[in-house]
Amino acid sequence: MIDRVTAILLISPAPRALADFYRNTLGLPLEDEEHPGVPLHYGCDVGGVHLAIHSSAGFAGVPRRDAQSPVMVLGTSSVRAVAERLSANGVQTIGPTDHGFGLIVSFRDPDGNLVEVLEEYEAANPL
Repeated sequence: MIDRVTAILLISPAPRALADFYRNTLGLPLEDEEHPGVPLHYGCDVGGVHLAIHSSAGFAGVPRRDAQSPVMVLGTSSVRAVAERLSANGVQTIGPTDHGFGLIVSFRDPDGNLVEVLEEYEAANPL
């Protein structure tokens, strides 16, 4: 049975530009990756999950912009700092908003993918 998520792949018509967006706006350490039989793509590990951006060439399906799903949720210890960094880079955001379990700032990346950045509230210490 399934016991973990190993990777999130973003499929893009402009993978280098999308990788640059994530590097510059969120500071993700995406690096060039090449494997036998796989074109150049960009990847890094985030919290034990491999995040990679691949070219849409060779992937089945039609790109869809502004879909509701899937949503990539990234974690942070300071959602307000992330929101400020996104704004400084010209990214339109929604939030931060309180969702009861944490604060979330939402935005669309250049390919139209919905991304949320979550700062979870610390669990109250049990008595």
